[in-house]
Amino acid sequence: MTQGMRQDTSMAALAETFMAETPILDRLMRHAARERASFHVPGHHGRYLPQPLSSWLGQALKLDLTELEGLDNFHSASDCIAASEELCARHYGAHRTYYSVNGATACVMAAIKGACQAPGDRVLVMGPCHMSVWRGLVYADASPLWVASPWDASRQAFQPPSPEALEVALTQRPGVRAVFVTSPTYQGFAADVRALADVAHRHGALLLVDEAHGAHFGLDPRLPLHSVAQGADIVVQSPHKTLPCLTQAAWVHVSRPDVARAVHEALLFLHTTSPSYLLLAALDAAQAFLRSGRDIVRETLDRIEMYRGFDEREDPMRLWVPTGAESRSAELARRLEADGMFLEYWDACGALALFGFGQTERDFARFFAVYEAWRAEDDAAEHDESPMVAHLYELPADVDVRPSETERLPSRRVPLREAAGCIAKRPIAPYPPGVPAVWPGQVISRAHADVLAQMWAKGYDIVGVDTDGTIEVCDA
Repeated sequence: MTQGMRQDTSMAALAETFMAETPILDRLMRHAARERASFHVPGHHGRYLPQPLSSWLGQALKLDLTELEGLDNFHSASDCIAASEELCARHYGAHRTYYSVNGATACVMAAIKGACQAPGDRVLVMGPCHMSVWRGLVYADASPLWVASPWDASRQAFQPPSPEALEVALTQRPGVRAVFVTSPTYQGFAADVRALADVAHRHGALLLVDEAHGAHFGLDPRLPLHSVAQGADIVVQSPHKTLPCLTQAAWVHVSRPDVARAVHEALLFLHTTSPSYLLLAALDAAQAFLRSGRDIVRETLDRIEMYRGFDEREDPMRLWVPTGAESRSAELARRLEADGMFLEYWDACGALALFGFGQTERDFARFFAVYEAWRAEDDAAEHDESPMVAHLYELPADVDVRPSETERLPSRRVPLREAAGCIAKRPIAPYPPGVPAVWPGQVISRAHADVLAQMWAKGYDIVGVDTDGTIEVCDA
């Protein structure tokens, strides 16, 4: 913004902004219609990018703007950005909602930082969880306590966090400031968040929920209820994962007024001062879809229901196919790709398909035709593979060094097979879904080292393992 420029904050202008369904998008389009020539950043000036990118982006170039008059300021929102966030908060029933153009990763980190009052605050983490949790623990200088989730062999996936396990953990470990859980899991299994919130609050702890894959929850009775409505204190969502939105756009809901400011300040600390207005416009459109898109949601679920049954504790917008063998998952992926369809993820445990609102009957018919044909042949075949991923996550995950201390320790690199007995310096996470099998500060077991080395040799994409098969460990 030009020095000395002031936002138009008259009562009439603000009233108009807060009445709009898409306040950010409306302002951007209004500005684009007025501007004949740009003499401000960004460098493409709304007109030129090299081909072929320019032809793909098209008119969107005109909305890629900066903090001009009337477009508000992300780091001090009081106009159209604040209005859009307020509309989003009203839908979910949160005290405040804050937008992120740095993904849910920044929101997770801000949630942990904002929830903690002092260095060393205890945060109880119930697995499985994304590796951004570790970054949040370092950011907050918190002391983590870990509760592993049981492995469900029939589903070839982790069970979601349970209230019973949380009750035991908090009884044995008093003085916890916050509890961090993930629901739904990557495979789409939802926890009983209401019961988790009751347990956490009874023990004087905040409940933080990574609901990155559940921004659509509650839009139809056949979908699980979202975590804000179930009593969680801070909820992180990635609308770009399950709503019509652009990648990297996220938001965090805060229900506790006493921590809202701390969460917001922690979030802004992680953000650029040149936020993408395309991402802000995408978030604005996504929050409007929460109200305008219910017919599309209903129609999409009706189409899916023609092919599969629904479970109240599972997200019907994703289909997790437990295979227990890499070859079986790969064959399903191969058949779908031959017909121009691509899965979200597959590995030795299973294959994951994510459905989208507004997908056509033809889309679902094509997908389920291939899927059912694969399943009919697969059920008749013999299988003797053992999923390495399952074995890896069945291993214990004790962390022996505080996150901030781990960051300060010197490090060295060692081959995976020689890492047994060393303390991990960085998260080691097969990706996706980005759930660490080894956390920083954790002593690497012989079993961990062997299984990870086998996975790396077979071509798995493992964050934390370099191209030469080495990992970073603490030199202490």
